[in-house]
Amino acid sequence: MFSAIVAGLASPLQSIHILWINLITDSLPALALGVDSKDKDIMDAKPRDPDESLFAHGGMTFTVFNGFMIAALTIGAFLWSPIIHLNAAGIHVSLENIKTMLEDTDIIMHAQTYAFTTLGISQLFHAIGMRNYNKSLFKMKMLDNKAMIAAFTIGLFLQVAVTEIPFLTEVFETSQLSLREWFNLVLLSMVPLLSHEIIVAGKHLFKKEA
Repeated sequence: MFSAIVAGLASPLQSIHILWINLITDSLPALALGVDSKDKDIMDAKPRDPDESLFAHGGMTFTVFNGFMIAALTIGAFLWSPIIHLNAAGIHVSLENIKTMLEDTDIIMHAQTYAFTTLGISQLFHAIGMRNYNKSLFKMKMLDNKAMIAAFTIGLFLQVAVTEIPFLTEVFETSQLSLREWFNLVLLSMVPLLSHEIIVAGKHLFKKEA
């Protein structure tokens, strides 16, 4: 939101979008993480200092990195729509031309739908990785936390509903998306989970070399 405003662009999200994102990402996924089973390797870890910060051991860097990454994905999705329209019209892609495109009611709604969808689904994927940020997804037993599977499925269904059901699209001022658009946005939203796998692999590689 801040980056777009500083650049002189229209807002990537509406107030109702932000409230909805908080609903589907801060409720069921958070509860699912809360009931996750204890890691079997927990007793192999060194005890934590009771006085240390919650953001110790790289926690602050990890939090800031993921925040910026999801924000970048969201703003990228927002700009994607006007860029598509500029290319289709054979117009040079520039910041000024993007601003002009976003003055069109249909295009801004389409762009906000892209951003809204990407922000919501990327956080759902991010929650899956947060079950254990030191382990690969392939080493986590997904069926051990059925609540997370349910939270992800329900969250994804609700996100689809607000962009595809006519009554809800009017309430949330979203545009209906094609299957190809959904496929592309879901792929984009999977980046936090892919990032999780890369970071975990890097940690294990560093430990082996040490």
